Amino acid sequence: MSYIQEQLTDGISLFGWKSELPLTPFAPSYTHRLTEKKIFSEEECEEWNEFLLELEPIIFDKFRTSPQSGGTGLGLTSLTSRWPYYNVLDFDFHLVPKLKTEIFNGIKTILSISDNTNWQETLHSRAWFNVLRRGEEMSPHFHGYHEHIFYGFHLTIKAKETFTSYYHPELFPFQQDDAYHVPNKVGYLTLFPDYVPHSVSINKHSIPRISIAGDIFTSLMLETDLLSIDHLGNRSPCTELGKL
Repeated sequence: MSYIQEQLTDGISLFGWKSELPLTPFAPSYTHRLTEKKIFSEEECEEWNEFLLELEPIIFDKFRTSPQSGGTGLGLTSLTSRWPYYNVLDFDFHLVPKLKTEIFNGIKTILSISDNTNWQETLHSRAWFNVLRRGEEMSPHFHGYHEHIFYGFHLTIKAKETFTSYYHPELFPFQQDDAYHVPNKVGYLTLFPDYVPHSVSINKHSIPRISIAGDIFTSLMLETDLLSIDHLGNRSPCTELGKL
């Protein structure tokens, strides 16, 4: 295995893991690419911070119960457990269009560096936000593993001395020393394959750690039941990002 660590144009950092050249028909062959880029200024993140904290009690009031917390370990009383029921990208907030554009352009960059520029699809996304207060952390979890799997994202809005760990999907949980421990820097967007396990360190400060997270998927996934959130067939709300 080799580590990927490059600085691309437009301020994008590329990192991840790549297998060695297979020498047998059964040796593993993979490339897992993650990117990080600053997309919002500190001032814009302060606007996000105020907006999201005002929405937090409204979401709790609207969605009183939740069936699961996405493997984060935060429990059913957490804001994170309400992730399937709303979509940040549908909020009436002036910075939402910029976020959608940056996510879409980030995926175009990943497709370019992976020699997939001829791949054509319409991309959609759902997004939620997390508020971790003092003493809270996220356990290792991943967003999915199936034939339609694509990319997820994480945007830090407010944080003090926390980091997100991304684990090698083939080696987790046996060799966690191969993880990338990425400081949560305000305004930075990270794109990662949805099957990559990740966790968030404990918040040791009174300042809430606030982030926006989400999944990106293709129009083909809309035709499946993978977005269903209950036995009645109700689905997570999603929004179109654009056509490649």
